[in-house]
Amino acid sequence: MRPLDHLRAAYWLTFGWLAAAILFRHFPGTDPAVTGLFYRPGAGFPIARIEALSLLREGLWNAALGVFVLSAIALVWTWRGRVLAGLGADRWGIIFWLFLLGPGVIVNLWLKNLSGRARPDQTTLFGGEATFSLPGDFTDQCARNCSFVSGEVAAATALALALFLLSAPWGERWSVARKALRLLALAIPVFVMLQRVGSGRHFASDAVFAVLITLTLAWALEIWRQIFARDD
Repeated sequence: MRPLDHLRAAYWLTFGWLAAAILFRHFPGTDPAVTGLFYRPGAGFPIARIEALSLLREGLWNAALGVFVLSAIALVWTWRGRVLAGLGADRWGIIFWLFLLGPGVIVNLWLKNLSGRARPDQTTLFGGEATFSLPGDFTDQCARNCSFVSGEVAAATALALALFLLSAPWGERWSVARKALRLLALAIPVFVMLQRVGSGRHFASDAVFAVLITLTLAWALEIWRQIFARDD
């Protein structure tokens, strides 16, 4: 398995956070402009009514939940040195904690319940009654399960990272299948981002920051794993 260049990853993550903060906070019209591409006055968000896209999104959410449950079982199974699907407890632990802390604790339990950011279709900009607020501002325009950040995008990103890890032990015989799976993995969060933004349920910033949170957590977990590996 090719080792992660932690310093380079840190540079890219820092760049991503700074770029997103500048784009969405210093240019507050960015979110409404992107959402406006999908909004039709009097008709709302047509993408929200495409059932096939909604079903696919729900299927990916269920797949993410399934991988999370699998990682919990696998973590217990591999705890005493056993291997499952080519991965030991350290790698299964990354998948488990990534889902639990990322989409679970940081996103759904903390940010979505405390940020107070109204969803696009709830704001006065797009036919609702709530006031638009910037990403990162904690307001009172939403009581719970709010817009900032997207839980489904965070879960989709975690699912993509899990698929990368799960395919890492595959040998050269399965190299084509590994590449195909990883291309699919990359497409998953992109699709979920487009569906959630296009249906008026999240602003673009909600999706971008959800990806950044999940990637940053994965980076931190990998560093933590290597620290423990050296101690052993």
